[in-house]
Amino acid sequence: MIKQRLKILHLEDDPLDAELVQVALANEGIPCDVQVVVTGDDFISTLDKGGIDLVLADFSLPDFDGMTALAITRKSQPDLPFIFVSGRMGEEAAIESLRNGATDYVLKSKLSRLPPATMRALSEAEERAERRKAEEALARAAIEIRERAESYQNLFNSMRDVIVVTDHDRTILHANQPALREIFGYELEEIISKNVSMLYATEDDYRLMGREIFDRRESAKGMILELNFRRKNGEISRGELYALKRLDSTGKAIGNIGIIRDISERKKAEEALRDSEMRSYQLQVELACAAEVQTKLLPGSYPQLPGFDIAARCLPAKQVGGDFFDWHEVSPGILNLTFGDVMGKGISAAMLMVMVKSTIRSVAQSFRPAEAIRLAETALFHDLDRSESFVTLFHAQLNTADHSLAFVDCGHGFAFLLRANGSVENLVPRGLPIGVPTKKSYEEGLVFLAKGDSLIIYSDGLIDARPDLELNNKSLAENLLGAANAEAMVARLFALSDVDPLPDDQTVLVVRCTGQ
Repeated sequence: MIKQRLKILHLEDDPLDAELVQVALANEGIPCDVQVVVTGDDFISTLDKGGIDLVLADFSLPDFDGMTALAITRKSQPDLPFIFVSGRMGEEAAIESLRNGATDYVLKSKLSRLPPATMRALSEAEERAERRKAEEALARAAIEIRERAESYQNLFNSMRDVIVVTDHDRTILHANQPALREIFGYELEEIISKNVSMLYATEDDYRLMGREIFDRRESAKGMILELNFRRKNGEISRGELYALKRLDSTGKAIGNIGIIRDISERKKAEEALRDSEMRSYQLQVELACAAEVQTKLLPGSYPQLPGFDIAARCLPAKQVGGDFFDWHEVSPGILNLTFGDVMGKGISAAMLMVMVKSTIRSVAQSFRPAEAIRLAETALFHDLDRSESFVTLFHAQLNTADHSLAFVDCGHGFAFLLRANGSVENLVPRGLPIGVPTKKSYEEGLVFLAKGDSLIIYSDGLIDARPDLELNNKSLAENLLGAANAEAMVARLFALSDVDPLPDDQTVLVVRCTGQ
């Protein structure tokens, strides 16, 4: 049953035949508005206006013909129902019309067939439209699935750790190629369908992970282990393996996933750090001397800069030493700030502090922090190496004009921004201390200080003095809220760690922005 009036375009040159068509439709209760046209131009113009539900067309007209009208209709509106209503139409013409896209044909002598033909044509057109929508939706879904698959594959291949997917028998099904090549030296086709044992250094390591996770057929909690792995060239490397079961959408275990991270360099760095720490304990006596020298060489007065309030304090310990701070106005409104902790052996740490301080002062007058630290590290490395010492350092350049602070953190880490609203921002990036061999260049960070913001730099002596408190950037910042000025902030931090004797040097430097 048609619920709304049809808009019909009727190509017919005989007014009586056109009227009979409308009567035939009306007698069957088909509500419609019929637009009768005779010429090709009128037919095209009416069709282009849109809104047509059905086209009826005579097969032959004096200046136009139905087959041409059909071709025009199919080109612009492929799903629009099209019925030939003709006085005479041979079998061959009828077949040809249907082959070219006509929905049906009705002889004028049998107009009783027109209403059911119309209903059927409209129903088929609706079905075609729905099918076309479904096909388009399916095509869009296929494109989306393909794009998501590509996105997931790109994400998979972007991982720096090696991800190895295996079945229950530990046969390799897939791996992320870039990391596989970088860490193990294999191409993907060299390991696919092979047992994952080829990646382990020993049979014991391989069997260990089988017992713990991979040989199980049910789900199991993932775990992380350090193991030895074997590269394609036979080289053994230390790795960290995160082993877990591979699950389907229902949570059923269908295989294994191993995420392998090469930690060889990390282990070397940890070993180097442990060695460095052991040496530092042997140098405590000389470091106490460094603290005494440092006290005499620290700045004697605070810099007077418009819009900024600066304060600092250093309490050297008797047994360890080496903290220092320094500032120098290299040009009007440009202040270099340096905060460091010298450690050494053989040559007095105090002499090293003087050397480090003077070297940085010299190069920092003409270069930005990162370049200044690079030049200082080059100049100091030989002496630091000979003395088996290194320097943790925070070096910055404050521009009072735009309130910018460019900085380099060389293994210090104890620095943060306390914003006027009370929020805490940790300062990154960080690098290794000066004197620790590295191929990495020092990276420069940049922050901006608004009115009420403060830069807080402190030494690990504050943490060592109060191990009973969980001192961190956030807890330290909470103790600074409401302080009237930089000097008050320094006093509050020292009050937190007022112990005797001091386990380590305690040093604090605060730069507070007081202007707009």
